[in-house]
Amino acid sequence: MKFNFSKIWDSKWVYRVLALVLAIALFAYVNAEQINRTPGGGTNGSAVTATAKRTLKVPLELKANTDQYFITGYPQKVSVEVEGSASLVTVTANTLNFRVIADLSGLGVGTHTVQLKEQGINRDLTYTIKPKTIKVKIQDRRTRKMPIQVKYNSDSLAPGYVADTAQLGTETADVTGAKGEINRVYQVVANLVMSRNTRTAVDQEVLLQALDEDGNTLNVVITPATVHVRLPVSLPSKKVAVALKQTGTVPHGTSYTLNTTTTSATIYGSRADLKKIDTLTVPIDVSKISKSTSVTVRLSAAAQGIVSSDPRTIRVQVTMRTDPTSNGTAGSVSSSSSSSASASSAAADD
Repeated sequence: MKFNFSKIWDSKWVYRVLALVLAIALFAYVNAEQINRTPGGGTNGSAVTATAKRTLKVPLELKANTDQYFITGYPQKVSVEVEGSASLVTVTANTLNFRVIADLSGLGVGTHTVQLKEQGINRDLTYTIKPKTIKVKIQDRRTRKMPIQVKYNSDSLAPGYVADTAQLGTETADVTGAKGEINRVYQVVANLVMSRNTRTAVDQEVLLQALDEDGNTLNVVITPATVHVRLPVSLPSKKVAVALKQTGTVPHGTSYTLNTTTTSATIYGSRADLKKIDTLTVPIDVSKISKSTSVTVRLSAAAQGIVSSDPRTIRVQVTMRTDPTSNGTAGSVSSSSSSSASASSAAADD
């Protein structure tokens, strides 16, 4: 018996079967492509149900009458471990849209153990607060106004330099804390940090500290927390008369007249050195002067301990006269109305 293939291809059922096979193949191909494009080789459903765990640092809030009580002993932040869907954990970690509270309302003076509670964590998350409880000390609150004292190391000043009265942005500060601590406050200080050999004014924003009589820092709140301090630094000065003094060997029959228009000067140095000087005597060596001339003299070399002066130098007119009948001696001066000094001026010789 001979099989007739032409009759089979003429049948409608052959085409229907082929169409069904092609439809099934196309459906399988499309679904395979979607599976391959899913991140991590998984399905969209598995990504949604993925879980995660994170530990978050959260500020601790106190529910208490802080106007009446001063509270110590609690941590500034606590740890909260959250677990749940990865997307929800991520959102919570990024926004921190919940609170951790220590409810102290209704508690009075004393030491108390308090359980921490959360507010606002999504109900679909599980969480653990660490620590679960804290121990706090509640004391009566007190505020006291104190003057601000400026402290600095005077050894940091350059030799001879002195610091004047410090200028403060505010003269007083409010110190708040437990009654017992406030009673121990001896002074509120602003400690300046100065470099070695300081010669100029110091300007700083300084953190304030409350100290007891022994210099120990106390656990209190200071308002304001910082203060601007300007410490003027200068070299002591003094206004003195200027006097000219002739020195050196004078030839026989020769005399000199010394004149200057500078009758006084301001000199700078340590207070101890300035105290010894009332008149600045300026030596003029005439031993090498053979004719009338003018010379420039540096005032800071006129006396020991002078660091600087104003003016720094003076001009001295030296007039030479020859008189064969006179006996010139070393140190003699032919005086004139302007040969010695009695008025002033000032400068620095750095």
